[in-house]
Amino acid sequence: MPQCLTVLAPILPAKEPALRELLRAIGDDINGKDISAGSTRPHIFFVRSSRIHFARFAILNDPDGGPHRSRLLFTSIYDGSLDDHLHELVSITSDMNAIWGACEGYTGINEFRSFIEARAQEPAAYYIAFRDRTVPSIASANVHREHFLLRALRAAPIVVDVVQAVARNGFGNVYHGTSRILASLDRYPLFRLFNWITGNHVPPLKSPYTSLVLDQRAPFAPLGAGDEIPTRVATGSPALREDAVAQNQLTVVTAIDPARIDRVRAVMAAINSYATRLAPPGSLIGISTIHFARWLVIDEGRRLMFVSDYDGSWESYIDEFAEMILTGLDAIWETSFGMPPDGARDLPAFKRFLRSHQVPSDVFFAAYPAETVLNIASDRAR
Repeated sequence: MPQCLTVLAPILPAKEPALRELLRAIGDDINGKDISAGSTRPHIFFVRSSRIHFARFAILNDPDGGPHRSRLLFTSIYDGSLDDHLHELVSITSDMNAIWGACEGYTGINEFRSFIEARAQEPAAYYIAFRDRTVPSIASANVHREHFLLRALRAAPIVVDVVQAVARNGFGNVYHGTSRILASLDRYPLFRLFNWITGNHVPPLKSPYTSLVLDQRAPFAPLGAGDEIPTRVATGSPALREDAVAQNQLTVVTAIDPARIDRVRAVMAAINSYATRLAPPGSLIGISTIHFARWLVIDEGRRLMFVSDYDGSWESYIDEFAEMILTGLDAIWETSFGMPPDGARDLPAFKRFLRSHQVPSDVFFAAYPAETVLNIASDRAR
């Protein structure tokens, strides 16, 4: 099963400008085509990796570190053990110090594993489109259907998941969070029966009009009290590095209402249980464009991070999410500051909410840039 790694490391202020410039250069030449023999420019040769599905680097604000402080975000999806992944990462990076030496606490390659482990973040929910697919197997299309019996065995521990979620987050939070997710899923008979028995439904709109401010030229700003913008606009920004290959990436960071952290964790537990136990290969509640997605509760519960690798455009991705799992989006982000009053049903305002909390990636690598989820699913059927 592919593993995920998410690292947040504070950046030394004096080294941030050089790090930004270096990451942009790596991102602009992700395949290393512009690196000539004898070149001294640091680079990460991702194309030499046999383990990494997706990887990205981004720089985001570090509000807890002090004014104008930043931190480096590194995320990856990889095959095998963490030791093997880190060893490979070192082997394909021409100058580790040029990148990681810009971070507080980095003392060299020999201590790289302990440095990463100390700053790694555990996912609260993790979805994998194809749990038994490695990078080589996807690249070679040497795949097979997941047997029904294996799916049944994978689903069995869901009862244990529910019991653990109630013990950690309280019955009320688990029930409300799960009900919120299921309210717009009447297309599934079991969920439709649950909604009918419990009277669960999508709440009425607060207003027939969007809450989106019409002037979209202004820079992003907090959308209300307690809200935060996760990044600063930097000179020479690579924008969002979207639509370069078949896949795109999305990183969103929002500030959580501290009074509702248990509700967030309950929703994450429900999503993780479904994604782990019930989701069929290549589909998350009918969405067949997501390769990997994970949510992380970071900074001791103060912020929620969403990291996704998906097919197609940003607009179509969010539209599909809103169509297929409308109240699920509300359940995830209604506990974050800045969420529109009508949530994802006010789609223009919800998209503005996501864009204003999106972290641009300086570096984005995809191991199989022409392979969509549907392509991989089709290969499995052969």
